[in-house]
Amino acid sequence: MSKTSNRRNSRLTTPVMITFVVIAALLIALTVASVVKAMTRGDDPVVVNAVLTGQSMEVNRTTGLDVIRFQAVRAPLPAEEDVSDTLDTCMAAEAREHLESLAGEGTSLEVEIEAYANAPNGELWAQIYQGGSDLGVKMVEAGYAVVDPASVDDPKKLDAMVAAQNKARHDELGIFSTDAECTLPSRVKPVLEMLEDLPASPRANDVTELTKYLGEMNSIRSDAQQTVAMLSAIPDTENDDSVAALAWGEAKQEYIDAIDNHLEEIRGLIEDAQAKRADLQGIDAPEPEPAPEPEPEEESEPQQEEQPQEAEESSAPEASAETPEEQPEESAATDAASAARLELQNEQLGSNGDAADEATE
Repeated sequence: MSKTSNRRNSRLTTPVMITFVVIAALLIALTVASVVKAMTRGDDPVVVNAVLTGQSMEVNRTTGLDVIRFQAVRAPLPAEEDVSDTLDTCMAAEAREHLESLAGEGTSLEVEIEAYANAPNGELWAQIYQGGSDLGVKMVEAGYAVVDPASVDDPKKLDAMVAAQNKARHDELGIFSTDAECTLPSRVKPVLEMLEDLPASPRANDVTELTKYLGEMNSIRSDAQQTVAMLSAIPDTENDDSVAALAWGEAKQEYIDAIDNHLEEIRGLIEDAQAKRADLQGIDAPEPEPAPEPEPEEESEPQQEEQPQEAEESSAPEASAETPEEQPEESAATDAASAARLELQNEQLGSNGDAADEATE
């Protein structure tokens, strides 16, 4: 009987031990998760020391001062000194001021810092909250930041942020407005308005009016083509995470298509006006556009070629002027040689005479 009871006890002990092992493993996993969470979360609360840009702020933590940056959104950053604003820097000051109004100095924040959160300039990527509200979303809603889809893991959150960005564009807020000359709408809107209000075609029997009309239409076409070139230079959203690309990488095509349609219309109007003017001037085909004037650099080349010729001509008289000076020197040398030969002959004659006298004696 004792052997049977021992076997039953051993059978009961094995499941209990397995249960204990499972519970211990769960406790260890929870502990590790808590440690990781504590390591990847900022101190609660974190206090704002200074708002640096519309995308980053300096904060006080128990470990000291750190600079945190929005992980899911991008805001315009200040341009360098003496550099004109671009779509990436436009309204950077307004963006910083708006973030400061949301969370100024002394504001307590809740932050979530992801693992491997190294951002540019030693900053930390972070999800930043204030009073339970996502400050990144607040910046997007005001039009001072745009969403970086690659940095948002939650599909529902991404949809909400994209909807907020589209609403800001529709309401023409922040960088989507015409409040500053550097925004894209401020650059494109005047061109679109000009294309929608083209000058009326003049009478077909007035060459002067037709010529003036052609000049105006060519100027409008040139402005439209430059705008298309500017839009085409904006990177696509899929290939870039700059403010310009995220804000206009997809929307730019709408502008390009609208302008291209107007350019086709302008081309037809210009060709029609050229044909009318050619008929009045008795020419079968439209006159070609005047060739551009030659650049000053091209005119200076013949002058440079003429200078060596003048130098050659001036050198000829100098050479001829030197010839008379050399002639007296040559004649003097000839006279000296003749005198030397005569003196030598006299000496020889003298020596011969002395020898004859000695022989006579």
